[in-house]
Amino acid sequence: MEMFNYYLKLSYRNLIRNRLFFILMITTLAVGVGVFLANIAIIKSMSADPIPNKSDKIFNVSLNIWTGNNPRAELIEIMRYDDAMHILKNDIATHTMVHYQSQVYTRDIESKSLTRHQAVVRATTPGFFPLTEAPFAYGSAWQQDHAKQIVIGDSLNQQVFGGGNSVGKVLEIDGKPFEIVGVLKPWELKPLFYHVAYGQKFKATDDIYAPIETAMDNEWAINVRNSSTDRINSVSDNRGKNGYFIQAFVQLENQQQKNAMQEYIDNYSQHRQEQGEYLRDNDNRLLDVKQWLEHKEVVDERMLAFALASSLFLAVCIFNASSLLLARYHSARFETGLRRAVGARIKDVFYQGVVESMLIGLCCAVLTLIFGWLFLQISITLFPALQQTSDIDLTLILLGIGIALVTSFISMLYPLIRSCRTPLSTTLK
Repeated sequence: MEMFNYYLKLSYRNLIRNRLFFILMITTLAVGVGVFLANIAIIKSMSADPIPNKSDKIFNVSLNIWTGNNPRAELIEIMRYDDAMHILKNDIATHTMVHYQSQVYTRDIESKSLTRHQAVVRATTPGFFPLTEAPFAYGSAWQQDHAKQIVIGDSLNQQVFGGGNSVGKVLEIDGKPFEIVGVLKPWELKPLFYHVAYGQKFKATDDIYAPIETAMDNEWAINVRNSSTDRINSVSDNRGKNGYFIQAFVQLENQQQKNAMQEYIDNYSQHRQEQGEYLRDNDNRLLDVKQWLEHKEVVDERMLAFALASSLFLAVCIFNASSLLLARYHSARFETGLRRAVGARIKDVFYQGVVESMLIGLCCAVLTLIFGWLFLQISITLFPALQQTSDIDLTLILLGIGIALVTSFISMLYPLIRSCRTPLSTTLK
């Protein structure tokens, strides 16, 4: 311990004496590690498991039924109202939910202000809440399919009512009253697995959750992709017609349930084919959450390419830092030779260099976290779509500190070995 303290004091004196040199070296490493850390933060959020305790039990349902002229086209995840209702009636899955997204303007019906708030609506079924594990702060889901009742998210609750228990209060939506029966706690899903398509994968969770039948009865518009092969005059007109806009998810606890559900949807497709409808060449598909996120390419290939580029940039920064240290050790060879001449062993010189690299690594770690946060903010500014994807959490902070320590040691390793292997006689000459 006494020798360690000596090495630490000697390293500190070296850093102070050559501070401009070490500031340049530490900054070089910190920039490289900071860029790498910011990129890791984004990719970590993109590739995260949004519901880890049961991601292998929740499955997206994609049917191969299509009434258009191109049955060879790729499967799509949206289905017709009638198809969704058939999926909903199954007695196999632990939980089943179907949904589509809409957007409305709303206000507290008792407010004197006429200001309306824009809100994203998830028109769905009660199974949505246990399937996604949406946490209730107050109340519960609605009990009737056509009820004029809704559940609201924490963000809208704060915005309209200032927080607290809003169960029993009434929201005016597009001029009509809707009773609040449930309020959710603050809740995030990264990615938003139940709606990763069409640019929704890193959006915040929804503001309003309403019965899908109620949403259709009130003609709440379909806010994302929809397709049809019939003439459809309104949202409610989709019932019984070939309008594709609903997504379905089921929770299946084991392989037996999955096999039974696969048979269930296959039999349904066969039944529709016997009624004269087309089937795509692809089979009906059940993909769990991880498979679904991979299928929808949630991790952008451009970010993976940037990760490779930032890794190469980090390697260049390490090389530059190592070159700077090599020059520094070369200029300090007389000091090293003098220490060895008065009795310091090669391993003493090496240990002192390791302690110096640790001190440099700690300084680098502080700058790394600052640069990492800064580069992440720049990325979010340049690409607003990344705003909901990433943050630097405790795990990434520890990772950044670890990488800074390792890179500083790697940068110092070769110059240190060269310094220790220089013959004493050559140095003294």
